[in-house]
Amino acid sequence: MPTPQQAQVWVIDHYLEDGLDGSELRLERRPLPELSEGDVLIKTRLLSLDASNLLWLSPKKDYLEQLQIGDPMRGQIIGRIEASRHPDWAEGDHVFSLQTWADYVVCSGDALNNDAISFKLSPHPEIPLDAYVGTLGVTGWSAYVGLHHIGKIGSGKRVLISGAAGATGIMAAQIAKAAGAKVYGLAGGEKKCQLLMDKLKLDGAIDYKATTDLKGEIERVIPDGVEIFFDNVGGEILDAVLPTMSIGGCIVASGSVSQYGKGEQYGIKNLPLVTTRRLRMEGFLILDYLDQVPTILQEMETWFLEGKLINQNQLIHGLEKAQSALSILATGGNTGKLAVYIDGDS
Repeated sequence: MPTPQQAQVWVIDHYLEDGLDGSELRLERRPLPELSEGDVLIKTRLLSLDASNLLWLSPKKDYLEQLQIGDPMRGQIIGRIEASRHPDWAEGDHVFSLQTWADYVVCSGDALNNDAISFKLSPHPEIPLDAYVGTLGVTGWSAYVGLHHIGKIGSGKRVLISGAAGATGIMAAQIAKAAGAKVYGLAGGEKKCQLLMDKLKLDGAIDYKATTDLKGEIERVIPDGVEIFFDNVGGEILDAVLPTMSIGGCIVASGSVSQYGKGEQYGIKNLPLVTTRRLRMEGFLILDYLDQVPTILQEMETWFLEGKLINQNQLIHGLEKAQSALSILATGGNTGKLAVYIDGDS
């Protein structure tokens, strides 16, 4: 195919201030450089939308280099090599990588080889490609690491998951069930709770939007106490869960999406319970476990093909809809993993 001369790119227009207003990005056409020796041309097929995108739209520093006004937005993608001048990358190869929000990207093949976040992907022919940004993607790996490496999950453990109908939560629920745990989910809305019960077969689901006493509702549903809390939300949800934890319990701090983009952070009032309940609370980033991803992915592909994992994604079609899709993520309106199909051949 002829090499495209331009790419459509989402660029940061301004930082979010106290929540997302949907105008933080602007879509531009930017020239693509010609391929030099060692370069590859990537056509973006799938763009993953994640809570980290909200962090990168903030002026606050986080775990990666801060994006500036005028910079292209970044995110996890699955792309296909459309042209290559690098011996390790061939036309038709698929790559999982942290790149810009664009339909085409030119980058160094050596950079892909040496970047711990990028790797060559060989999608299984019986598995839909979008599963590799959801069930078999970063959210799945994060859930696996959080439960197995941090939470030390085992059969019969009482596990509570916040944001249980979201991208990482829905994976944590399935992986905890596969480990033989008793699994309970927190989600916003009757429809999401019904999904957790009917499709994921959880042992209980709590609609936090339908109660004025979340602590009391958790104690009613899990009277013996929460042994592992897989937290994706933070803030007031975490505060309500802390008094329901069993002595010696573990809080797996996977994320604090309720606090991303807020100027004033919620202050946890029940934090002294970490001491009196002898709780272990540990945060983690999947970036610290990327060397284990090939082994994790192989195991999870097997589970997927055996029907032990479902692919619950909410798919948006078209790069031009990426910013509006990010607003869905920010308000918790998605069920499962939110992703954008770019090239239309899903």
